[in-house]
Amino acid sequence: MPSRSLVGVLGAGLILLVTSRSWAQCSMDTECKGDRVCEAGQCVPPSSPPAPVAAKPVAVAPPVAASPFPPEPASLPVPRMERHSRGMMAGGIVLVSLAPVALFVAALSSFSKALCGVDNPDRRGCDDYDTVTTVALISGLACVGAGVPLIVIGAKKEPVDPAATATISPWATRNAAGLGLRIDL
Repeated sequence: MPSRSLVGVLGAGLILLVTSRSWAQCSMDTECKGDRVCEAGQCVPPSSPPAPVAAKPVAVAPPVAASPFPPEPASLPVPRMERHSRGMMAGGIVLVSLAPVALFVAALSSFSKALCGVDNPDRRGCDDYDTVTTVALISGLACVGAGVPLIVIGAKKEPVDPAATATISPWATRNAAGLGLRIDL
C-alpha cells in the first residue's frame, strides 16, 4: 500500500495536469480587449450592439454628525517652500555661537578678580574686574536673546509665490448648518 505522501503528490500532479489542459482565453468580458465579449471561454466580437446600461440608483447614506468646523480641502496643490531669510538664520547662529565666548570672558574675569587679592594685598584695582564681568554676562545673554529668535524666524519656511485662495465648504451639525469660508492669504 502506497504511503499517504505519495498519494498526495500523485493527486496534486493529476490536478495540475487536468487544469493545464483547459485553454480558456477568458472568463469575463472585462478580460477581453476593446468591445469584444467572452463567450464559451473565447474573446469574440459582440453579435449585437450592447444594450445601454441603466443607471443604478445611488444609496444615500444616513447623515453623520459632522464637526462644527468646515472640512479641509483634500487635494490642494502644495506650494514650493523657501526659508524666510537665510541672512537672519546665519546671523542668529553667529550670535548664539558668540554667547559661550562672552560667558568664558565673564568667568575668566571673575577668576582674575579672585586672584587679584593674592598678588595685591591692598586690593587696589580689583574692582575693575566687576565691570568686565557684568558687561560680558550681559553680552552673552543678549547674544542668546537675539540669536535664538533670529534663527527661529529666519528658518521658518514660507511659500515662494503665495497665492490667495478662498474655499467655501458646507457644514452641518444637529442644530445648525451653513457654509464655511476660509481665506488663505
